[in-house]
Amino acid sequence: MSVIFVRTLIIYVILMITMRIMGKRQLGELELSELITAFLLSEVASLPITNRDIPLWHAILPILTLMALEVLLSGLILKLPWLKKLLSVRPAVLIHHGKIDRDAMRGIRLSSEELLSQLRLKDVTDPSEVEYAILEPNGQISVILSSNARPPTAEELGMDIPERGVMHLLVTDGKVNPKNLQMAGKDELWLRKYLKNNGLNMEDIFMLLIDDGGRICLRIREKE
Repeated sequence: MSVIFVRTLIIYVILMITMRIMGKRQLGELELSELITAFLLSEVASLPITNRDIPLWHAILPILTLMALEVLLSGLILKLPWLKKLLSVRPAVLIHHGKIDRDAMRGIRLSSEELLSQLRLKDVTDPSEVEYAILEPNGQISVILSSNARPPTAEELGMDIPERGVMHLLVTDGKVNPKNLQMAGKDELWLRKYLKNNGLNMEDIFMLLIDDGGRICLRIREKE
């Protein structure tokens, strides 16, 4: 049992390093070559764990080889567009100006029920309201509504709304996050001044957030 545990731990660490080097995109949006690599990695990694007669390096060497091939192939695809067209799945336009392309659906073997189901996931019930529906290489369907179906933007309404951006978590459980403080364009001097003006101590704060527009969200720690 101890041998199996150690071998499993080693393979786990090697796989973690391999997937980290391959990058986040390969983890979330697998293309054809990436999917094949993932299957091979799972097969290769399991062999020395279940069979003690197989040397550990018989798994480590193929794992490193697959990692190198995948990283090399990713680099080549960026430099050689024709290789990307050869290995990658092209986007398919399923709806164009509110009209469903039946030939495109037959080409990818997508039924009407499946298309409507995907549209409902995007809060769309009427295909005629869709300007474009595109099946992306990662298997997701992008939906762009027609101008008459989508909500009007602030620009179209003639309104000038300040940009809010994202919320930056400056303080959590009384501890300052210097990186987020810098991203928000603030410093500890500003933070201490803000706390002083509001009669607060750092230990009183459960969460202190600020967005790019300067809007502050404060949550005080509940007293036990």
